[in-house]
Amino acid sequence: MSSIVFDIFKILLTAAIIFTVAQLSQRDTLLAALLASIPLVSVLAMIWMNHDGASGEEIINFSKHIVWLVLPSVLLFIVMPELIERGWSFYPALGGGLSATIIGYFVMIELMKRFQTVT
Repeated sequence: MSSIVFDIFKILLTAAIIFTVAQLSQRDTLLAALLASIPLVSVLAMIWMNHDGASGEEIINFSKHIVWLVLPSVLLFIVMPELIERGWSFYPALGGGLSATIIGYFVMIELMKRFQTVT
């Protein structure tokens, strides 16, 4: 498969997954949440990395970094609902959750550098 065709395939598959979650969330939020919580992006990225010739060490490092970066990503799902429950409207609450997540990423990356899990 040519590089351009494979790139188009990757884009279409990714878009299909996002579309499926969005459509499913209108019918069954738990099932949509389950699908969204599966690390599909990470799995697909590792498949694409392998397909593109990444070494086992690169895939190992990628996977280990994901483990540490999942922790601050959870902040979105803690902060945003809390803000909505406190009366914030959706977009400001989303912005607050995303802000907390971004700050969490910066903190975690600094910790990872300090403990030399990132080069």
